Amino acid sequence: MSEFTGPDGKPWVPPTADDLIAKGSAAVKTEYLRPVPPMADTNANVVDDDKAEAGKRGDGGVDKKRTGKSRRALAREKKQARESGADLCSAFSKGACTFGDKCRYSHNVESYLRAKQPDLPGACPFIAAGKEKCPHGVMCRYLGTHPAVPDTEENKLLPALTPQTTAELKERNAAAGVNEGVLELPVPESPGGAFGPDDEINQFCGWLKVRLRKGQVRFDKADAVLKELGVASSWRYGKEGDEKLRKKWEKKDVVDPGEGGGDETREDDDDGGGKRSKIDPDNTAEGVDVKLRPAEKKTIDFRGKLYLAPLTTTGNLPFRRICKRYGVDITCGEMAMVTNLLQGQPAEWALLRRHPSEDIFGAQVCGGYSDSMSRCMQLLEDEVVSKGGLDFIDINMGCPIDLVCNKGAGSMLLEKPARMEQLVRASAPLLSCPLTLKTRMGYFDNKRVAHEIIPKMVDWGLAGMTLHGRSRQQRYSRLADWDYINQCARASPIQLIGNGDVFTYHDYVKNVEGQGVATCMIARGALIKPWIFTEIKERRDWDISATERLDMLKDYAAFGLEHWGADARGVANTRRFLLEWLSFLHRYVPVGLLERMPVGIHQRPPNYVGRSDLETLLSSPNSEDWVKITTMLLGPTPDNFSFQPKHKSNAYSKESDQVQG
Repeated sequence: MSEFTGPDGKPWVPPTADDLIAKGSAAVKTEYLRPVPPMADTNANVVDDDKAEAGKRGDGGVDKKRTGKSRRALAREKKQARESGADLCSAFSKGACTFGDKCRYSHNVESYLRAKQPDLPGACPFIAAGKEKCPHGVMCRYLGTHPAVPDTEENKLLPALTPQTTAELKERNAAAGVNEGVLELPVPESPGGAFGPDDEINQFCGWLKVRLRKGQVRFDKADAVLKELGVASSWRYGKEGDEKLRKKWEKKDVVDPGEGGGDETREDDDDGGGKRSKIDPDNTAEGVDVKLRPAEKKTIDFRGKLYLAPLTTTGNLPFRRICKRYGVDITCGEMAMVTNLLQGQPAEWALLRRHPSEDIFGAQVCGGYSDSMSRCMQLLEDEVVSKGGLDFIDINMGCPIDLVCNKGAGSMLLEKPARMEQLVRASAPLLSCPLTLKTRMGYFDNKRVAHEIIPKMVDWGLAGMTLHGRSRQQRYSRLADWDYINQCARASPIQLIGNGDVFTYHDYVKNVEGQGVATCMIARGALIKPWIFTEIKERRDWDISATERLDMLKDYAAFGLEHWGADARGVANTRRFLLEWLSFLHRYVPVGLLERMPVGIHQRPPNYVGRSDLETLLSSPNSEDWVKITTMLLGPTPDNFSFQPKHKSNAYSKESDQVQG
């Protein structure tokens, strides 16, 4: 008789490997299988991918679904935090707030510190990296490890702590049980190198934001290309002349408002959290009026290089750094909308941020109209590409979500091949770097069109393209059709990169090597197991230990604090993006637990236990356990914290839910 009882109260009989595979699950060894516990209905809390993507970046579409609170309640909490001093002015903490008593944020440092959570264990990462002082000052979650601030003229404006406050902080941080079970994160081993958001590439400057919003950035080269293509345009330039703007900016310092991963700061604030720099408009990039010949453009040979797909929400800079450690060759930022870039939205420009370790890095943009796409390309060329910030630009013509398709962009372009061509021809002449595009087999399942469009791309000006082996109608359901991908690759006049369901090195060997494609782009496979790049290069199935996986998460948390900041907001951002990643990462089934290999990305993990408590925890599908993991790395969550994953997988069949029941 079985020692376990099923959900129906009867003795539980573990399924065989054949049963598991037949129902779409991974074949886990019998000794690790467990019956599915009774679970409450959670369908009401599931956030649909399309609605999540349609909402504001990071809010899951509706605040109440992701936080359990209405927007009015959230606004009320924010107001109370300001009045109590808990919402301290970040500029004031650095001695740079210019609003004084009119500032809408608190300047009461004592009240803020009393409400602040205890320090995290370990040293301040910015001080450990060799910085003279932490950019977050008293707001840093490692405040107790900061050295004494030198008594200089520059530091006189910094808020001073009273001896009583300092004593209270030390007492609270030393209290029994504080940070119990919280691990220390790794710090830079060689201080003095590149560290923090100020040392990232592709900073967004405040002066450019102002010019874009006032309509004072000229797009003469893009206008000329559009005129040559016969594209009508209704773009309006601002009334204020460049000469007036130049005189205005000659008299003041301009800062980069991009610290913290794209958080927008007040335009009138002298301190936006970034570097100070003097802007000379006479030396800004204007480009040339002569079109580059194809031979003069930079080139990229994609053949044999492993390519990490641009991944919305989860494909952030800290995650890409993790993948670089595991051997990925090409990385690409999250998809940015061209209209948002042209409007100077800091959150969108933050998607172009690049770490120095990303040696081949590109940006992916999305838009459905030639005039805005062409102007965006000129803008990126002048402000980023010409300064070495991007190695290539990719146009997304395969995004399946309704918000994008309803605007004539993404997968909708597969229904308008002439529009696809026009977008490319309006963009390629303006760039000195390679231009690529990413698309799908077709819009509908029964109407595949990629094989008809690809041969026509020979003279569009593309350096390559990526083909996802699904239609828009499929979204991410059913397996990618690699036979069709390679059929298109053999007829393609340009480098063709395959995309879809590469989850092991066996998939890579079967679908990529010697099949016609230049290489493959890896998306969900990298989210579930970032070490897939190591597996492919070393041609092995890596039975990575739970301790190694925890070390990877510690590195991610450290990278997150470096990128988003070591203050409360930076910790909150790091926790949220880590939780989003864990919603994919838990789907990995350790190699040593499998009875049959290889496992496909479509095979769902059955209910099982690991070889250790840590391995079991890392494999838990329960979001409460994911929060527990973040607590081990980033300390306890705030009192009002809640989390609902933004994405859900549509790749698993409902039948596999019942395979063990």
